[in-house]
Amino acid sequence: MLTAAMEACPASLAVVERGECGRVLHANPAFVQLFGYSQNSEIHGRSWPEFVIADRPEVRTSSDINLGWPAADFTGVRRDGTRICVKVSCAGFRVRDRDLLIVSVRDVTLQKRSEQQLQESQKMEAVGRLLGGVAHDFNNLITGIMLYCDLLIAGLGSNRRLRHHAQEIRMAGEQSAALIQQLLAIARPRTVREHALSVNDIVSSMRELLARLIGENIELVTSLADDLGSVMINPSQVQQIVMNLVLNARDVMPDGGRVTVKTRNCADFLAHSTDQKSSLTPCVEITVTDTGSGMNVETRSHLFEPFFTTKQPGLGNGLGLATVFGIVKERGGTVVVESEPGRGTQVSVRLPRVAPELAQEDAQEPES
Repeated sequence: MLTAAMEACPASLAVVERGECGRVLHANPAFVQLFGYSQNSEIHGRSWPEFVIADRPEVRTSSDINLGWPAADFTGVRRDGTRICVKVSCAGFRVRDRDLLIVSVRDVTLQKRSEQQLQESQKMEAVGRLLGGVAHDFNNLITGIMLYCDLLIAGLGSNRRLRHHAQEIRMAGEQSAALIQQLLAIARPRTVREHALSVNDIVSSMRELLARLIGENIELVTSLADDLGSVMINPSQVQQIVMNLVLNARDVMPDGGRVTVKTRNCADFLAHSTDQKSSLTPCVEITVTDTGSGMNVETRSHLFEPFFTTKQPGLGNGLGLATVFGIVKERGGTVVVESEPGRGTQVSVRLPRVAPELAQEDAQEPES
């Protein structure tokens, strides 16, 4: 009866033998399905660390457990190598002089992703408030600088050399004011409705900012399709996508290199449908390519996991690609990453293209 109850239970349960390897003696169908297997016999006898990585320092192996432990977060490994976030709890019991554990595993990947996205949103909101205060004082200073430049230019008369120097100072002030406005648009975007827009316009407006951020030792190349279609999206989301991808490319080229941002029209099976009759969807593609060190298969398999990063501590929180993936998925698009060690990386974002007549109608509607 107890076995039948365990089999019918919707929770993922397994009986694990205590010991250094912690062999799995039995798993119910929910557990088998969670880890991507088709039947219990494929799991029976395998060691517990093959399914759950004991990355908590206080719990190294199942032999460390006396009476089990309350629910705690671990990394689960599915049959195909995919890693998921799992919450695991267990309790010890004894049968015929054998020490066993009953283990419950719950997939909390989506929950963790939502929590991390909320934390990132809150952090960006705090950064936006900070930048708002700084921008106010900064703009006051810049206004004063440009005002005195105007007075200086007017008083220099026919001295062309000095007038040129003063005009250069004023131009630098104007560029500084524009730069802080671009940063504000990304860190604290205005709430605006989604509308059909050209990705080319967003990329072009960001080019100077991107060039400043990646540094002089990295060449920024843009190749924008003349006939590019429109996409239905918030402009600030396009800025986030491009900014994250370009900064990731910058970080893998500390000794310099080249970043290429390219746009084109294409088609893709955006719905990921298994229906063979499904048709290709017209798309707009944004591709960011770098000449960095590239990535191996193991690294690529974790790219979109929140907080996964190859950067040194303090140099990044690993949310860049997770943010990109979240935005693109919400818009019904796809993200494709191609990379090999020593051959750089190419990230392609594909978003559904708006029909030309719909894009024209949207452009004619007045802003509310």
